[in-house]
Amino acid sequence: MRKDYLIKSITQYIFFFFLGAFLGYLWEVLLFYVQDGVFCNRGFLYGPWLPVYGVGAVLMLLILRRFQKHPVKVFFLAVLLGSFVELFIGWFLAQVFHLRYWDYHDYPLQLGGYICLYSALGFGIAGVLWVCVFARIASHLWKKIPVPLQRIFLTLLILAFLFDCAAALIFPNAGHNITFS
Repeated sequence: MRKDYLIKSITQYIFFFFLGAFLGYLWEVLLFYVQDGVFCNRGFLYGPWLPVYGVGAVLMLLILRRFQKHPVKVFFLAVLLGSFVELFIGWFLAQVFHLRYWDYHDYPLQLGGYICLYSALGFGIAGVLWVCVFARIASHLWKKIPVPLQRIFLTLLILAFLFDCAAALIFPNAGHNITFS
């Protein structure tokens, strides 16, 4: 019984990773479309996902779910957690691939151009919505899908994601409006 629970839990978190990565992709594409008036496939990968958002979504659930009845706590902890994830991943990409996928140098209260107050507050709001509202709804809907279909769906997503990662390691997505010098 415990092994079955663990497998269901792992598959649910994999689902949350891809859901967060996809919602983050939609958010950034929409944001840049509104700002610049053009479609821009944001991020290191080519598919419709931004793993930094997937990592943030899973970490927020793992760490903050126990506070879901306390949205003010979730807000402040999500500010810290989201900022840490963005700082670490931004720094890592700059060190390993010599690319910057975001730059907050022109924003007030920024740190190294990797994080700023503006994005931190956005993480707080997104964290409250994700942990206190949307993850519960998504979990409920996910559980309605038969387990064999869940596994097929996730297997296909993982394979596509791994293929995308392999392609991006060879040819990183660094086109116009994607990276900063």
